[in-house]
Amino acid sequence: MSLPKSDIDLFSDHTLLNTEAVYRDLRALGPMVHLPKNDLYAVTSFDAVRNALRADSVLLSGHGVAANDVINGVDGHATIVSDGDVHTRRRAVLMRPLMPGALKTLRAQIDDTADRLVRELLARGTFDAVTDFAAHLPLSIVVDLVGLDEAASRKMLGWAAATFNALGPMNSRTEHALEVALELVGYVKTLGPDTLKPGSWAQRPFFEIETGSLSPPEAAMMVVDYVAPSLDTTILASAHMLWRLAITPGAFDAMKADQDLIRGIVNESVRLASPIRSFTRYAGAAYETDHGSIPKGKRAAILYASANWDDGHYAQADQFKTDRNPRDHVGWGHGAHSCAGMHLARMEMEALARALARHVRELGVGTPVPLMNNLLQGFQALPAWLR
Repeated sequence: MSLPKSDIDLFSDHTLLNTEAVYRDLRALGPMVHLPKNDLYAVTSFDAVRNALRADSVLLSGHGVAANDVINGVDGHATIVSDGDVHTRRRAVLMRPLMPGALKTLRAQIDDTADRLVRELLARGTFDAVTDFAAHLPLSIVVDLVGLDEAASRKMLGWAAATFNALGPMNSRTEHALEVALELVGYVKTLGPDTLKPGSWAQRPFFEIETGSLSPPEAAMMVVDYVAPSLDTTILASAHMLWRLAITPGAFDAMKADQDLIRGIVNESVRLASPIRSFTRYAGAAYETDHGSIPKGKRAAILYASANWDDGHYAQADQFKTDRNPRDHVGWGHGAHSCAGMHLARMEMEALARALARHVRELGVGTPVPLMNNLLQGFQALPAWLR
């Protein structure tokens, strides 16, 4: 069965500024759509995306997850660009400080920091919801946990954003991001246990070399595994949560009246934010489905955001519903490669929501400034106020 085709460019300015409408058009064509302009096969619907993410023995990450050959050709020792037993071994080390049990010791610190932040912003009145609200917890807590030196810590946010931008096709955004993204790769290759904060996330993988769990290049690249997913995605989702609570009639009052809604509100916010639009995967063999096939050697673009906005799965998918709690969303991925930092991101977002519910009577936002990034979506800036 041949797949429908579209002349849409997934990475054009038009798509980045109108992603919801563009993805809706792609879903209308079918669960999988051939995109000749990008030489990609877009996976668009909720069920098709979940199935593709579970098909990790056919749709491979070990050949890279970018839409360009330069990044896909970079040393493949990071966890995200591995498959099978290699991925299982690397991820077991990566996840040790990121599992719910290990993160319990951080809960009080995260709650206190969120509470203090909201009280400070309330006293200030107006602020930027991205830099002042959403970025505060990741930059004050996660940067310290990763354990890089001060100079490198200041670069983490730029490194993370550039890493995602560099995963697009070889367009101007990718070209401008490559130098910064490759600077991060070069930097981690200089690291060793003595150059990192004792007991930090970035230091621990180096001690796995002696046990044989990791090779020296794998231990170094695990720093990238901690830096990239721990910052931008949480920041973008947190800013989106504040925006939705402010613009959706009755939503903030409902959360204040019933804080048991907060866990579901975080899920709903991540679903609608979908801070990572997509990753690509390489078809190691023909990927056969009832809707058609992706040929061996071609790349699938797994559209997480399109799945999360699929009206065929979520009724009124474009609306923010405080009582929906979409636990099956793919905003943090799905399957073997689900987001390593999702438990920490949830803790941070829930702490911010609880602090808002405790201290704030009403909130409002201005006009958001969209972020232009090949893979990330959200706001570059968002004027906001609290009372």
